[in-house]
Amino acid sequence: MWATRLTASVVGAHVAYLLLATFTYQHVPVANAWEGFTFIAFAMAVVYLALEWRWEDKATGVFLMVPVLFFQVLSSAFVTHTREVDEILRSPLFAVHVTAALLGYVALSVAAVYGAMYALLYRELKKHRVGLIFRRLPNLETLSRLNIGAVFFGWIGLTLAILLGSLWAGELTSRGWLEGSFYTDPKFLLTVALWALYGLTLGGRYLFRWPNRQLAYLSIAAFLLLLSSSLAVNLFLPSFHQFS
Repeated sequence: MWATRLTASVVGAHVAYLLLATFTYQHVPVANAWEGFTFIAFAMAVVYLALEWRWEDKATGVFLMVPVLFFQVLSSAFVTHTREVDEILRSPLFAVHVTAALLGYVALSVAAVYGAMYALLYRELKKHRVGLIFRRLPNLETLSRLNIGAVFFGWIGLTLAILLGSLWAGELTSRGWLEGSFYTDPKFLLTVALWALYGLTLGGRYLFRWPNRQLAYLSIAAFLLLLSSSLAVNLFLPSFHQFS
């Protein structure tokens, strides 16, 4: 119980910090990688607390708090804030769009972690051996629920990011700040494709009753696709998401 209260207190303090930074520098603090890392740490803690509250499982907290601590320490060591950002990044629509997107992608990374936990524990049980680390994990059914719960949160985040991003793009177009079509932007198309893939995962769970193991593997594969395709888009394809 004390660990949950401590995590919730830290998240509350993090909310205050993010709001203060936003109002002080007049933009949501994701202008550089180091600011982004603190947001990732915050988002991961929020997703974990939501899943813990929903399924009343505290056994996996230590596995997720390690990357939270890593990202936060990295951010704290190197972060620099600036008021000098592109004017379009000061839009309130951008703030809620990027918040929804980051929460969504972080939730999907958490889903992949739970999917990996499920797959590894399943393999250990099939071999009739459970190591010390695996004894700390909840049962397979609980891991599956956490896995799908994280997918659901991530899918909702992507849904909001797509809708809010469309509104933001409309605002930019009306002001003459956006050239070309938002709907042909590589990052937008990638997000929609991932949204559809994770939507299929949810449909497989609730409509088609796919096996839990299959869903765990699908969440892992989808996240690996997310990472590889995002890297390819960032390196090789032009996107209006790139700002000076």
